[in-house]
Amino acid sequence: MNLFIYDKNDNKYTYLSADWVKSVDKIFYHIKGNIKIMNPEGFFLKTDEIFWDRRNKRIFNNKYTVISNSNGIILHATNGIEASEDLKKIRLKNISGTFPIK
Repeated sequence: MNLFIYDKNDNKYTYLSADWVKSVDKIFYHIKGNIKIMNPEGFFLKTDEIFWDRRNKRIFNNKYTVISNSNGIILHATNGIEASEDLKKIRLKNISGTFPIK
């Protein structure tokens, strides 16, 4: 599955790709397999399973997740993530990471 979520107010989109998705009333999604999400600000998320609650506009999981950005920051969340669906607000559980030093 490849999905582009377009925000007409900002004229930007978020990209999501995965191997498998199951929808419950088009409100709650269970997404699995090679998940990649990229938002307009350049944040890139990779994981194997995630849940998307469209009613509350959030995504979450309890699986190993990697988030990186174009500045070279790479964060590893061993116990999962809770985030807004646009990845503007992110809470990582049990994190480690790499920060570039200039």
